[in-house]
Amino acid sequence: MSDYNFLMESRLSPEQFQMLNHLSRIAGSQGLNLYLVGGAVRDLTYGQQVIRDLDFAVEGNPQKILRSLQSPPRGSEPAPARIAHSQHQSRLNSTEITFANGVRAEIAATRDEVYSKPGRRPEIASAGIFEDLRRRDFSVDAMAVSLHPNSRGLLLDPTNGAADIERRELRALHSRSFQEDPSRLYRLLRLGMRLDFKPEERTRMWLHAALESRAWERMDPDQQGRQLRAILQEDNPGRVLKGLSERGLLAGLDRKLGAPRLPYDQFARIRAVAQSIPGADAFLLHFHCLTAKLGGAQRKRLATKIISDRKTAKMALGLEGAARRLARVLKSAKAALPSETYTLLSGQPQPLLIFLLVYYPQAKIQARVKSFLFKYPIVRARMPRTELLTLGLEAGPKFEKVFHQLFLAQLDGKIKSHPQLLKEFYSLTGIKEPAPKPAIPARRARPSAKEKAKEKK
Repeated sequence: MSDYNFLMESRLSPEQFQMLNHLSRIAGSQGLNLYLVGGAVRDLTYGQQVIRDLDFAVEGNPQKILRSLQSPPRGSEPAPARIAHSQHQSRLNSTEITFANGVRAEIAATRDEVYSKPGRRPEIASAGIFEDLRRRDFSVDAMAVSLHPNSRGLLLDPTNGAADIERRELRALHSRSFQEDPSRLYRLLRLGMRLDFKPEERTRMWLHAALESRAWERMDPDQQGRQLRAILQEDNPGRVLKGLSERGLLAGLDRKLGAPRLPYDQFARIRAVAQSIPGADAFLLHFHCLTAKLGGAQRKRLATKIISDRKTAKMALGLEGAARRLARVLKSAKAALPSETYTLLSGQPQPLLIFLLVYYPQAKIQARVKSFLFKYPIVRARMPRTELLTLGLEAGPKFEKVFHQLFLAQLDGKIKSHPQLLKEFYSLTGIKEPAPKPAIPARRARPSAKEKAKEKK
């Protein structure tokens, strides 16, 4: 059996592992049983090197954890644990969170779901972790890892999902799965393409029956929006969208997506650029690509449907115009110096920089954006911060200002050596430069025996 404590520490990003431990401590202090569930456990078991988002299930009220995150004791919570954005779904007692360090997570109460009629929203009932796992879509997603201090790392797998991962199969948990929740049709096809998993035999039969009965037509706009958002968060959304289009299922997610032919080559270009940038998030570019051939009103409607955060939706709709304005300045004399390029691009959202690399092939724009993303951070990282802190200026805003000035001067080639860097540091801070050490006189070599003999003569 896999060692999930080792897998969590080695496969989660440092930021994800930090947040997992932080939430685990809060839950423990509240007397709550917290579990890592769903896709993260599936991907850890399968051996994926990148874990997307973290899903947590709580036996009890997750709002206790949320309140501790939102109102921590003064000075007790590190900055990355601050919540940058959250969206609560009261019906499911769940909250989607984006933390300050970029980690995305969902915290939900364990629950059972009872469908009174296919396609309708289920009735929600409080339940334990095993009931919560058994009501899920596929066996590979019905696994949990305990985060309780007394059982941390224990795998809960009531439907034998680990065996299905070994067989590379997606197995629905009951015959009514696709009829009760038609969005699972899209989830099965999307996960199958991403993981290269096939539906197991009975699941394939249930899938074909649901497709023949056009079960997807019973999806509500909220379900459609969630599936579209999940597709656009894929590394290769073009492949998923093309597969759905070939099956005639794309219009089931939105009526306006059935008509225009999507620019699949552009999706491929976005993917190629994003893969070259560590930690890049191309979601907004994928949205722009998906809606590029639609009118303004339809794009705005889809932004509301797909993107939950208003600020992010506004950024998505304004991406093209913002890139046009930024490109105009970037290729002008106002960005001729590296320091000017750095100042111009600092603080710009990452999707905007990726947009420039995808849609603006001009050599000057490409070179300046790539220098900002790849070259300048290396220059800054190599600067002797620790040494400069020993020269008489305490860490703080003044030091950071001086350090930044030195960095800009180094970018522009005004500082080319370590002595020049130190000299400029003393000049900017007003600290007296230490006097040079007196030169030590060279010791006169002792004359050799031959030389002594010559002197005697």
